[in-house]
Amino acid sequence: MTFPEMTPEDAYAEAPPTARETIGLLRLRRELGDDRPAYFPPAGVHEIREILLREAALIDRLALADIEATADALQAAEALRAFDAHRGLGPGATFEGPVPPDDPRWATDARGYVRLEYQRWLTVPPWAPALPPATATEATR
Repeated sequence: MTFPEMTPEDAYAEAPPTARETIGLLRLRRELGDDRPAYFPPAGVHEIREILLREAALIDRLALADIEATADALQAAEALRAFDAHRGLGPGATFEGPVPPDDPRWATDARGYVRLEYQRWLTVPPWAPALPPATATEATR
């Protein structure tokens, strides 16, 4: 079975503006960080994966506008792919898209893996990412 390439436009069509995503990601990192109340369990695999995924997608989006961020985007993409590949297939798997992280196509297109995974994470129910509310300015865009 073959899947079409995920273009940045397709992957990020439903994504919030980068400023809002940055705020949401920073909030999530703070909530899961060292200041997390002791009575909360430590961050789980899926919470860590969400941070890796959202960071990789955000850096990828920024690199689309600023070529100097390309190396950072690739590094973040490889980190996500390595995390998902380490979790493996089956019940413990963390990837959500139709193409697993160890598929040979991702060896030369790690950012494509991020795009596919982010688009899936953002649009397939029941997941509803916790994003800060849009401002009046953003709502008119």
